[in-house]
Amino acid sequence: MAEQGSGLFDRVRRGVAIVGLLGLAIAAILGGSDRQSRDFPNSPSVVGWPYDTGAARAKAILAFVRSGPASAIGYAKRSVLSDPISAQAVSIVGRAELYSQHLQQARLAFEVSGQLGWRDAFTQIYWLDQALQSKDYRVAAERLDALLRQSPDDEDRYRFIAAMAATPEGRGALAKRLRLSPAWAQTLVTAVRDLPADDVMQRVEIMRLTGNGVWTCASTEQIVQRLIDLGMLDRAQDVWRLNCEQSNTLVYDGGFDKFDILQRSTAFDWLPSPRGDADISVVQDSAGGRSLAMEVSATVSLPVIRQIIVLKPGNYRLTWRTPGTNVLQARALHPSLSCKSELALAEDGIQVPGTSDKWSLDFTLGNDCQARQLIFWLAPKAAVRLDDVSLAAVPRSGTR
Repeated sequence: MAEQGSGLFDRVRRGVAIVGLLGLAIAAILGGSDRQSRDFPNSPSVVGWPYDTGAARAKAILAFVRSGPASAIGYAKRSVLSDPISAQAVSIVGRAELYSQHLQQARLAFEVSGQLGWRDAFTQIYWLDQALQSKDYRVAAERLDALLRQSPDDEDRYRFIAAMAATPEGRGALAKRLRLSPAWAQTLVTAVRDLPADDVMQRVEIMRLTGNGVWTCASTEQIVQRLIDLGMLDRAQDVWRLNCEQSNTLVYDGGFDKFDILQRSTAFDWLPSPRGDADISVVQDSAGGRSLAMEVSATVSLPVIRQIIVLKPGNYRLTWRTPGTNVLQARALHPSLSCKSELALAEDGIQVPGTSDKWSLDFTLGNDCQARQLIFWLAPKAAVRLDDVSLAAVPRSGTR
């Protein structure tokens, strides 16, 4: 009898083990299908077991799309029961209630999802919209920042930015968030080719309020070019200088510290001559200082390097140095500052008294054009080095 009892016990134990293994297998299958349904909502999944978050969420989304938001509420609430601390699950309830015009229920759901974290995009969109409606631009900027930090390519990003940028208060609030240099800051200055002038100027104002250090020259190229296309040359130069260089001179990169002959010049950067008979290279001295070495092998003077500058009418003084160049060859360099690129407009520099390599030239400019070309023309067969180019307004009358 003892042997029979022992055999019966073994069979029961094996049966329990098999049932347990089957239960684990079923749970594993259900769990696997539930996880798969999060990425593939149409994949087979089961709702009604304790851990059906993914399946319930997927069915809520499908019901929302196929049958309307009201049909999604039940599945969405089931998703919350399975995972009550998931901001995404609660957000789906809020979305279904919102689009079903159950505004109070939607608000309650988004209050919960908002407390569960900042990572759900639709929760941020809901509270961003609420803040804009109540004109609470500080909160709106915080929510937009949270949204774009996790989804910088959100398809509605430009609409939200436009809504914020439409008022002075909104622009100020955005500028405060942008000073933190979020990755989405680039969104503000790209894809502006088709923006109307008013919208572009709103973004320029945000950039001015933000200050420098957030955008690079390269990242602002598109908005600078858009301003040029709109004929807003002074604004274009303001944006360029804000993000490219801080100095007291009106010339950009007068020491050629950022100049690269191999890179394409943009906007208000130095533009070297593309001609093969104009030889231009960067020279670095033992102290790390940089200058341009230039020589022309053509039979006529050539415009070896130029820069566009937006200037108001008035008197200006241009200064430059020719380090390591004898005076005779240094006199082969002739600057012009004019609306046109013509050698006839170039003039001889005046050697600054008490120096061996510093030169100056005064200009009086009218209002015949807004953007002028600063050009250095070089005569043939003269090897000249150029450095420390500076342009400043002067109060007295100059000679032209």
